[in-house]
Amino acid sequence: MNQYIDDIHSPEDLRKLPESSLPQVCREIREFLLQSVSRSGGHLASNLGTVELTVAMHYVYESPKDKICWDVGHQTYVHKILTGRKEALASVRKTGGISGFPKISESPHDHYNTGHAGTSISQAFGEAVARDILHPPEQGKGSAYSVLAVIGDASIVAGMAFEAMNHAGFLRTPFLVVLNDNEMSISNNVGAISYRLNSLITNRMVRKWRRALFRFLHWLPVIGTVMERLFLRFSSSMKSMLTDHQFFEELGFRYLGPMDGHDVLQLVKIFRRLKSLDEPTLLHVVTRKGKGYDPAEKDPIRYHGVTPFVPADGISSIPAARWGFSKFVGTTLTRLAEDNTRLTVITPAMIEGSGLIEFARKFPARLFDAGIAEQHATTFAGALAKAGTDPFLCIYSTFLQRGYDQLIHDICLMNLPVRLVIDRAGCVGGDGETHQGLYDIAYMAALPNIKLLSAATAQDLVEMLIFMNEYNESAISVRFPRTDAVADFLPERLKEAKPDPSYNPFVPKVIRDGKDIAILCEGIMTQRGVEVAEKLSQLRISTRVIDLRCIHPLPVEELSALFAGHKAVFTIENHTRRGGVGDLLAAQMKTQLESVTYESFAFNDVPVDHGSIPDIEKEHGLDAASIYSSILALLKKNNLFDQIARSA
Repeated sequence: MNQYIDDIHSPEDLRKLPESSLPQVCREIREFLLQSVSRSGGHLASNLGTVELTVAMHYVYESPKDKICWDVGHQTYVHKILTGRKEALASVRKTGGISGFPKISESPHDHYNTGHAGTSISQAFGEAVARDILHPPEQGKGSAYSVLAVIGDASIVAGMAFEAMNHAGFLRTPFLVVLNDNEMSISNNVGAISYRLNSLITNRMVRKWRRALFRFLHWLPVIGTVMERLFLRFSSSMKSMLTDHQFFEELGFRYLGPMDGHDVLQLVKIFRRLKSLDEPTLLHVVTRKGKGYDPAEKDPIRYHGVTPFVPADGISSIPAARWGFSKFVGTTLTRLAEDNTRLTVITPAMIEGSGLIEFARKFPARLFDAGIAEQHATTFAGALAKAGTDPFLCIYSTFLQRGYDQLIHDICLMNLPVRLVIDRAGCVGGDGETHQGLYDIAYMAALPNIKLLSAATAQDLVEMLIFMNEYNESAISVRFPRTDAVADFLPERLKEAKPDPSYNPFVPKVIRDGKDIAILCEGIMTQRGVEVAEKLSQLRISTRVIDLRCIHPLPVEELSALFAGHKAVFTIENHTRRGGVGDLLAAQMKTQLESVTYESFAFNDVPVDHGSIPDIEKEHGLDAASIYSSILALLKKNNLFDQIARSA
């Protein structure tokens, strides 16, 4: 039976409780979180790890007056529970439900829509600067309100986090950065920053013995004071050897910690002291991902994002009958690397998400996890290509956006043969607007010296990867969606992982032939085109369905031949309307398309919210029934339906 959580509907309700009740509040929230997410699915391990930290912040700070800026945002379920969305948590990431990330439209307690890493310090710093401009601090009274950034140890390696700290440390504007150190992002953390944070945790023992020594020296009469002064002078000169906190202090931040992130009462005490801070300050808090649920503590990667499961049983370990497309990538690259000793793989903190666990195990010296540093990962891939290796940059579409400048300058303009494997292209469903991969065609098709392919099936994806392995004329990329497929064809295909001499991904492929209208499909939408064609065939409308395969450069000559003699041309794509296949086709084949009925079917040019992929597609008119109805209406409007019926 819950003693407190049922009566908590806002941070004000939490602050009414006695401080001594907070450990029990945390226990109840953790149990509620486990039960709720196990039924709905969502991010679990990261939120179990931030229970005490979130409770302590909301107990001390008066949100939304005090601004709490979250980084990434998948760690905010407890924040949502405490800010009036407890019952709505059952709908998290579902169509019409609440977002799995902070969202301005949901609550005044969510100050930013946050889906990418490394943003919180810039945002909190901006909030603090604006605060002091609009509400100048009164002498002796400090700032009008507090501003906090909550950032993970994986996110703080993002370049813009350090850019923000460099700027903030120079201006000395008071605000607090809470570094939530659980030694993980989704994958295990890598790099020098992670090493230094681990060193800081180790050095807690040094500080513990230091405090014990001081207590002993205070107890000694006369000589104790002299020895204390000598020790302080010595310890100051040895400071950088004993502890690494100068790493942050040299950036202009006062450093405090590391602290136990699961001691809610101690966290409350330190936050109270920090409410009156007068300089930029970093509080280093150590938490455990999955805290309080043994399976998640033992395997936080597996329990990072979960589908519904029974808490008593844990996540089922039964092998899946179908593979996610990412696993096809990892398995194929692992096989290719056996024959190609120059093959290297780069990923920005997504070894598991990009299906690269097997590759990492077999070829650890040729897999490079760059951490949450997409700009570096992209330029690094370019340098690997320039130096003579065959690099594959495995990256989500939404994260490649962050490496766009580097893609232009450090790969395309120098015509370096980097192979980009663009995962989660198109609609991603539950992760919502910040993670939708709906823009990569638009932002890549404008670039020189790059080919953009799109895989319609798992077989296509594997063939394209095998082809890319031996392609060195320019940069080349393949985009593919978040979906799955049966892998029964793979063992036979990978026996000899060589390109089929007759295979040419730069030429479109006719999937279904027809003489009346043509439907040009991008990637996974090829199957949608087949479904629509089947419906149209019942009205004796003969439809040619074409798998585009190569988006950029558009195979205009081949498409012109395929469209010849057809009364209407339609495109279907897993991308936004603006800048997508439909736009490219209209611009590059304007003369030919002016003589036929032409329409493109794509996602509307608005932020695409979270929900199930079928629900989102239907909302945007991209389900088979909607496309069929739209095509039929256009044919009738342009008097083509009767013409086709007479010629049938």
